[in-house]
Amino acid sequence: MSNKSDLYSLIDTREAKIGIIGLGQVGLPTALSFCDMGFSIVGHDSNQNLLETLSNGKSPFEESGLSDLLQSCIFQKRFTVENDFKKTVDTCDVVIVCVPTPLGDEVKPDLSALENVCNSFSELSLDDKLIIIESSIPPGTMENLVLPYLQRKNKIGQNYWIAFVPERLAPGQAFSEIRTTPRVIGYVDKESAELTKLLYKTLVTAEIFLTPVKVAEISKLVENTYRDVNVALANEVGMICERYGIDFLDLQKVCNSHPRVNLLNAGPGVGGPCLPKDPYLLLNPAGLEKIDSKIILHARKINDSMPEHVVEIAKTALHKFAKSLENSKVAVLGVTYKANVSDTRLTPSKPIISQLVLHCPQVFVYDPKSEESFGAKSSDLWETISGADILILITDHDEFKNLDLHKIKSKMNTPIIIDTRRIFDNKKAEDMGISYYAVGYRGI
Repeated sequence: MSNKSDLYSLIDTREAKIGIIGLGQVGLPTALSFCDMGFSIVGHDSNQNLLETLSNGKSPFEESGLSDLLQSCIFQKRFTVENDFKKTVDTCDVVIVCVPTPLGDEVKPDLSALENVCNSFSELSLDDKLIIIESSIPPGTMENLVLPYLQRKNKIGQNYWIAFVPERLAPGQAFSEIRTTPRVIGYVDKESAELTKLLYKTLVTAEIFLTPVKVAEISKLVENTYRDVNVALANEVGMICERYGIDFLDLQKVCNSHPRVNLLNAGPGVGGPCLPKDPYLLLNPAGLEKIDSKIILHARKINDSMPEHVVEIAKTALHKFAKSLENSKVAVLGVTYKANVSDTRLTPSKPIISQLVLHCPQVFVYDPKSEESFGAKSSDLWETISGADILILITDHDEFKNLDLHKIKSKMNTPIIIDTRRIFDNKKAEDMGISYYAVGYRGI
């Protein structure tokens, strides 16, 4: 019989050693956040190059505060990396799993990384350990995949404890959101819930909710589906505004004056590790038939279609100057899926640029946070803009918000801007003689 009081004491005194499986954009900030609270952390990942990068104190991706905290934790010898899974688990009291669960073929969840971890757990003794799953998972995954593996050699409450705690962070604000966002603990048994809550109370300043595990599984997916559906509404309203010849921003301001309305921003589509994926996880429950949802799937279709719509706006804008993509230079600013991060996962920039390069031999790309170009020519900022017939801004990095429109116009061959994030003042641009377009605004 496991001794809960011993683990309780280890957590309470910060003497529990925590293992983090998967050191990506969720796992690494989670590891360093617990480290900053006084815990000793062992990080494991299947990517050996990543482990070497981390052991050298180098940040593998852009995240505010990451580099300094990583170096501090290494210097204090509270953060180490380990390439052996068994050794990581054997030496830790708590193990938090943060491996990716991407979409595979036919937009179905690919749980192979999680299954591999659970299979490895099944071969080990988990005596007196708390196992926490933070990876986003389809409803029923704990019951139908995770627990069957872990229960082969170990019994909940007798050997080990387990809970599901869905991550709730946004790249770029990871460290602040880990601590200030309310957390949900999905429990299988109450003892596991109590231990898990004690652990997260050392880190989280906001409220912590305890709920049955399937509610927790579904909640994470519904939260992101809610956002995805509302972005889709904004995008569709934006395209309606184009038909009516009005400015989406004018409409949004009026609509949002109503106390029960919050119309989001229209734009080039959604990206990143959550919004394009989690609706499909919600509709693909583990062990059950796929669920049909007209609203959710239609919203996905709208958001996935926005890159094509941006390209169509570009064609229309160039046509007014008797030009086409085939004989124009296109400048693209931004490849990451959101502002001020280096993450390009499922970014709308990829399909936009991919479509452009099919028709245009001169597509130049600049992003201060990423070297990815998706097949276009990568250059510095002003070389990208110089001689361009059209500029398409896709990511609203802070650097772009401070650009001088007069200088942009002077560098361009044809002054056309498609501002998919509405960072420029359209009236100011048009007064300067720039042909300005956006999702929800077709210019004058």
